[in-house]
Amino acid sequence: MRSKVVAVVFAALALLVASTASGAAAPPEPHRFITRPDLSPPVVRIDTPANGTEPGSIFLAPHGTAAQSGPMIIDDAGQPVWFQPVGDGAKLFTMDFKAQTYRGEPVLTWWQGTPRPGYGEGEYVLLDRSYQQVGTVRAGGGLRADLHEMIITPRDTALLIAYRTVQLDRPVVEGVVQEIDIATGEVLFDWRSLDHVALDESTVPVPEDPAAPYGYIHLNSVTEDANGNLLISARHTDAIYQLDRATGGVQWRLGGKRSDFALDPDAVFGRQHDARWHPDGTMSLFDNAASEPGPASRALVLEVDQAARTARVVRDFTHPGGTTSVSQGGHQVLAGGNSFVGWGSQPEFTEFDETGAVALHGSFGDNMPSYRAFRLPWTGTPTEPPVAAMNADDGTPTVYASWNGATEARTWRVLAGSAPDQLQPVADVPRTGFETAADLPTAEDYAAVEALDANGQVLARSEVVKSS
Repeated sequence: MRSKVVAVVFAALALLVASTASGAAAPPEPHRFITRPDLSPPVVRIDTPANGTEPGSIFLAPHGTAAQSGPMIIDDAGQPVWFQPVGDGAKLFTMDFKAQTYRGEPVLTWWQGTPRPGYGEGEYVLLDRSYQQVGTVRAGGGLRADLHEMIITPRDTALLIAYRTVQLDRPVVEGVVQEIDIATGEVLFDWRSLDHVALDESTVPVPEDPAAPYGYIHLNSVTEDANGNLLISARHTDAIYQLDRATGGVQWRLGGKRSDFALDPDAVFGRQHDARWHPDGTMSLFDNAASEPGPASRALVLEVDQAARTARVVRDFTHPGGTTSVSQGGHQVLAGGNSFVGWGSQPEFTEFDETGAVALHGSFGDNMPSYRAFRLPWTGTPTEPPVAAMNADDGTPTVYASWNGATEARTWRVLAGSAPDQLQPVADVPRTGFETAADLPTAEDYAAVEALDANGQVLARSEVVKSS
């Protein structure tokens, strides 16, 4: 039975569009915008409206074929703030989308590439506040960056994961951790799992076919502590490892077959993702709990006593529907104490307060998951202008306005007139989502829109459009 479960997990990871039981019963409906017919991201349904959420936008990277795939920022109402379609959703798509800091400035980062069984081969891209690409991060030594993780350090270097197949008495997929100088591409650190983690630590069975690569470790997160040592999560050993930066040696193992820690019974985790240290010494992670018998997945905060070698649960939040995420997922502890959880193969996200109450829950349809989900601050100032459209299909002229990625736009000023050079302001309309509609008080042939900020200052103006 266990080998059957593992086979299902591998199939889900190979396609990265796992179809599992969830609260969403149908494929996602794509958005249709009059101003931007080229954009059709999945509609995000807000099942539990925001109540007590922390500041910031929501970052997703849905991938699948029911709607366009790509990095997407939404607000608490589920409305897109910015979206960029990438790839075809099956053979090329994006993952691990978030906001980071590079050279002292905020940037957007995501992986894009091709999925393989259990991992990916691609690269990371960096965009600035105006959504212009300012960098690319690639693995070194002939490898390609994996889809699971890329962290920009305060040194403007990137910690990332890669994989390579090594021929032993059978092919084995080895995990690699590298630190890359983003500006030059130089490899500053290169760690190979087979030098430090033995095959017998794996908790997944060896494939029956001797020619089939054995993915024995499956790294999925890496971060560093204040001393520069690395914390990595390995799904296929059910363990988290602390690595000595200087030697690459394993300082200790948390969980798995060879745990150096005594875990309280409720602190035991499996097939985990996203292990992070926090300033108070606690560790957060996403417990997929995807090994048999498959209890509900949960977000965990552990008290890890490195001296006493003990670990206990401080907080845990299970999936609101009690279901299991067989792959992917992430747990972000926010500045104010809330936890923001992306449910991976379950195409949903939840924000919990510290008591475990649901402050927000959203979903976006089966068969189109987002590997992770984040709540992060972001201010975007697009270089492209707003877009306007006008039609009078029902006899009432309506003007539509949108501006992809403009986080500071609060109001749309509609201008209209009988000629392109005779436009006058006719209405100020609050922004009501990605695309805002405004009925004109009288029929006019031409229109344009201006985006206003919270102080009523004009940010930008669209081109003039003619009624259709």
